[in-house]
Amino acid sequence: MKLLIANGVAYLDSKRLCFVEAGKGKQVLHPGTYPLTSQFSHAHGDVLPNADNAGWLGADASCDIILGGVRGRHGLHPSRAYVTVLLDRLESAEGLGQSATMEVE
Repeated sequence: MKLLIANGVAYLDSKRLCFVEAGKGKQVLHPGTYPLTSQFSHAHGDVLPNADNAGWLGADASCDIILGGVRGRHGLHPSRAYVTVLLDRLESAEGLGQSATMEVE
């Protein structure tokens, strides 16, 4: 499974998933390829996708990478629905023994 982030848009296995932006007050996402796994985040109190060395993906401003469906006047509106879709696909891949990566262009 591959999550590609390019120009503020996330693509899951080459299909558009949602908008993306950096969280935690960061201005940009750093380019690179990162292993992607599902893990329990004690800070967020939930299971979330985690990109090793890039951080947590979620629908909260305290996440490192924020997923959402609508860009508003003040930025991206986070959406838990997209986190759920990504997490479902990620956990299915993990259950089949497949690896997952996140690539930021």
